[in-house]
Amino acid sequence: MAVFVALTLSLGLAGCAGGLGSVDVAATRDVPVDRPLALASINAFRAESGLPALRFDPLLDQVAERQARAMAARGDLSHSVDGSLPERVRAYGYDVYAAAENLGWNYRSVPAVITGWKNSAGHRKNLLNPRVRDVGFAAAAGPNGEPYWALVLGAAE
Repeated sequence: MAVFVALTLSLGLAGCAGGLGSVDVAATRDVPVDRPLALASINAFRAESGLPALRFDPLLDQVAERQARAMAARGDLSHSVDGSLPERVRAYGYDVYAAAENLGWNYRSVPAVITGWKNSAGHRKNLLNPRVRDVGFAAAAGPNGEPYWALVLGAAE
């Protein structure tokens, strides 16, 4: 059974979290991600609501990859497993104005995780956030082989 979590942060109210970068991700591995399919699916969904297309951002990709690996390493679907979202995006040099994050666990494909997010109110809200312009997307597996997914959406100042 797939599980997911949604998070939207008001960066002015973003609070404390666990130690940024403290998770050892050496035992994790990448999960193949069809990035063009993911972006096309998200952008088609946004277009249905008259929203502009998103674009991949290399910094947010790094944030998403680190988050997916940290969750996989710990076996923990959590927004704060390796620091708060604002801490994480700033640590990679993204000059964040707005940010949101969708996480997923145990989905076996890009279409499955995107559909899960579209069918969840909190995730849907993040996908349709009119303030975001950029996206990072990644998946990783830990020792148990179960995939952890991270989608980081943002707008830079």
